[in-house]
Amino acid sequence: MPIYEYYCASCKREFEVLRPASQSQDSAPCKTCGEPAKRQLSTFSFKSNTFTAPKLKPATKPMRSYDLDSPANPAAETLAEPAAKPASEP
Repeated sequence: MPIYEYYCASCKREFEVLRPASQSQDSAPCKTCGEPAKRQLSTFSFKSNTFTAPKLKPATKPMRSYDLDSPANPAAETLAEPAAKPASEP
């Protein structure tokens, strides 16, 4: 069974759920608040004892669409509209 990643907009938490592929499109209840959470797009991974994987750079957390709304995110500032410049006095 695959592991799916979910994001709860109510409490702003990410969590994983192990569930059958037949339930992949269903929302999952948040483990913290119980609200329905939206499934996130995640990277594929596998483990094998017979295959030697190539040396890859360490995985980084993917940027999510809700990350763009965060004021602490520098990418949010660059994508947002520039602030109006104050008028200079004569």
